Amino acid sequence: MDDSRPASLPPRPLSQSARAIRLLPPHTDEGRLLTIDARNMRLTFSVALGPLVVRGSFGEMRGQLVLPGDDIECAELSVDVVAESISTGLPMRDRHLRGRSFLDSGRFPLISYRSERVICEPEALVVQGILSLRGVERRVVSNCPLRGVHDSVRTATLALCGELEISRTDFGVGIPRGLDVVNPIFLVVGRQVHIRVDLGLPASLLLPALLPARGR
Repeated sequence: MDDSRPASLPPRPLSQSARAIRLLPPHTDEGRLLTIDARNMRLTFSVALGPLVVRGSFGEMRGQLVLPGDDIECAELSVDVVAESISTGLPMRDRHLRGRSFLDSGRFPLISYRSERVICEPEALVVQGILSLRGVERRVVSNCPLRGVHDSVRTATLALCGELEISRTDFGVGIPRGLDVVNPIFLVVGRQVHIRVDLGLPASLLLPALLPARGR
């Protein structure tokens, strides 16, 4: 994998209260603004831990997808994820991941993403955006395959999947702090984190914009 790193952005103040996640509009507007939450979005991740792979998810998020016209390249996606909602199936590990050496959810309750550009390629959407984590902002790129989009004409829901990889150290995640400096677990935590986002969205909202793009 290319080891080049995206340039850091100037720090941008993040909300210090998870309540801010509820300020986004809870309704659609003329079929062009869609609320995103845990009912239609699943956010999962995986990271190496020595010879093993730790998999987890986040259970609470809120955001919106705005589609101003029938052109998917004009779409805007924004999502705030509650860091405290991380789950890997082991409560003790989850508490550690919420702590200072990882997400530090007490100081940074939200993980935020804002799209900047959507590019239509023959077989996929390429979405460029800004990920804010632990007070650090980085530009990231995710790929969303368009295979099977035509099949969604006969269904009410369109399933989309976006994937990307980030370096946890770019965001200061998984850096031993305090008593963790003597914890050997940090020697085997993988640097790259694979992230997957699954969205189930109304086909009637997205297909008019996606099908012309799919045919380009």
